[in-house]
Amino acid sequence: MLIEVPAVIVLFVMMIHVTANALLRAFASHPIPNTLEITQYIYLPIIALLGFMAAQARGEHIVADLVTHHFPTSVRRAVLAGGYVLAALVMFGFAWYGLEEALHAREIGRTAGVSTVVSWPVFFLIPISFGVFGIQLCFATVRALRGAEDDTDPIDAEVARINEELDAEHALPAPISATPDSEAK
Repeated sequence: MLIEVPAVIVLFVMMIHVTANALLRAFASHPIPNTLEITQYIYLPIIALLGFMAAQARGEHIVADLVTHHFPTSVRRAVLAGGYVLAALVMFGFAWYGLEEALHAREIGRTAGVSTVVSWPVFFLIPISFGVFGIQLCFATVRALRGAEDDTDPIDAEVARINEELDAEHALPAPISATPDSEAK
């Protein structure tokens, strides 16, 4: 997925930065300045916010259908679509609030804690990521209403196939021996 590329790059850069900071602190007694602030206010928010979008694009958010799998198909679709609509509205609300906060952070020139590391540009990723997440949930609503969510999960289908193969192997009759049971003793 295209969204995963920047997240992986930021994760790799963060890994190198933190490792270099630890090595320089331990062996040269000269750590990289503001590593904690850069990690906390720049790297981690980027990774987390891009991760929300990537998980939704891959369909890998946690689903707990303890009750809904007992519902008739049409009711299950309606409940799922209603949940997606509610979640999309919440995400759009977060995007709106995040935009207001990002504009305010830019206006005051927000920095990371008490350091001089500028952190306000990362605030603009909040409305972008939650807005995109809301749009993804709108598409998921349409898919749920069309019944695309009714299909069997590929992993569940693969597990069922493997279980059928194992059952078939265990159901084979025992080989017939040439000697009667009385002679085998």
